[in-house]
Amino acid sequence: MGYRAIGPLAGAAAPLVRGLLPAAERSLWSERLGDVESGEPADAWIHAASMGEALAVSGLMKELREVAPGARFRLTATTRTGRERLTALGAPSALAPLDTPQAIARFLGRTRPRRAILIETELWPHWLLAARAAELPMAVLSARLSARSLDRYRWLGRSFAGLVSGLGAVLCQTETDRERWIALGAPVERTAAIGNLKNDGLPLPAADRAQARDRLGLDARRPLLALGNVRPGEGVTLASAWRSLPVAVRERWQVVAVPRHTQASAALRREIDAAGVALADGGSASLGAWRWDDRPGVLAGYYRAAEVAVVGGTFGPYGGHNPLEPAACGAAVIAGPHLESQRPAADALMAAGALEIAADEPALAAALRALLDNEDLRRRRAAAALETAATARGATRRAVTRLVEWRWWPA
Repeated sequence: MGYRAIGPLAGAAAPLVRGLLPAAERSLWSERLGDVESGEPADAWIHAASMGEALAVSGLMKELREVAPGARFRLTATTRTGRERLTALGAPSALAPLDTPQAIARFLGRTRPRRAILIETELWPHWLLAARAAELPMAVLSARLSARSLDRYRWLGRSFAGLVSGLGAVLCQTETDRERWIALGAPVERTAAIGNLKNDGLPLPAADRAQARDRLGLDARRPLLALGNVRPGEGVTLASAWRSLPVAVRERWQVVAVPRHTQASAALRREIDAAGVALADGGSASLGAWRWDDRPGVLAGYYRAAEVAVVGGTFGPYGGHNPLEPAACGAAVIAGPHLESQRPAADALMAAGALEIAADEPALAAALRALLDNEDLRRRRAAAALETAATARGATRRAVTRLVEWRWWPA
């Protein structure tokens, strides 16, 4: 296979590129090379690609320890923000090794895990090859697989399918994901649909929204509209829809906008300013202005303080961000039409009447006016959202129960 030839070459070159990297990446490059602190063998290596997957790890560790008290874990993430989240959990954490034979061999040699758990879809060929060579049992939890990804993985050929067939457990988000994983080569008898582990990490609603707003430095008396995970190109849509609302409606509400990525913040600010909306960096924004907060990790706090939330990454071709996050906080939720990567959550909310899809800017303006102007409608949507989020929880316990039934855990 091509990746067997390319991987060693990439692994040989990887140490040489350290000096070309940005300072933040350069300081942690040794972890990418698998050079992590040695220690006692881990009962499980748990890998969560980014912040979203990392949010599910705490609950997973808790459920695994219910079965095996005292179990030791090694945690990795692909992104630095994910690594920061994992570090807070108390187990040894690092950036994940590169998908090269040198990096994964070094990592496994230092950590000596007895099991490996990958959250969602992190199918790195050299990881799988190394796990097979080391007879390391590997499971994929909260597994998902789009039709496009299935086609891409199939392109790797029968040898890759053989690696997938050696997985000890594949616990999928939906039945559709299960069917695709089986088509890729996952063992039928060890593949099941159990839900999304991320949903067990959903935030809880605030006991008092007014107090939550006050703690955030907002006006406790005015209701809040939260614009979450805003992506490039969406600022114009959001700003134009907001400016089309009657002045009396806008004066009653305060708005907070949170970009998905800090590095896109400056460009998004220019985009929104050009669309005629002023931005403030803190405090309670003046009438008509939005508070802009590009710090990582702040969005859940705003969702908990908000009566209405608009989910970004859904008005452009980004695949969407999780609408269950604001729903779990008791907000009435609006999203755009691009929810391809969030289809199970969106379908569940739609079925409950807890999510409105706005196809374009005029539809978004209409949806906003309906919710901002109608308290009874907001309350009905919020109640349906909370109930849907509560039903979505429980995947972590179902996953660990299945691992125990299959005698995959404890190690």
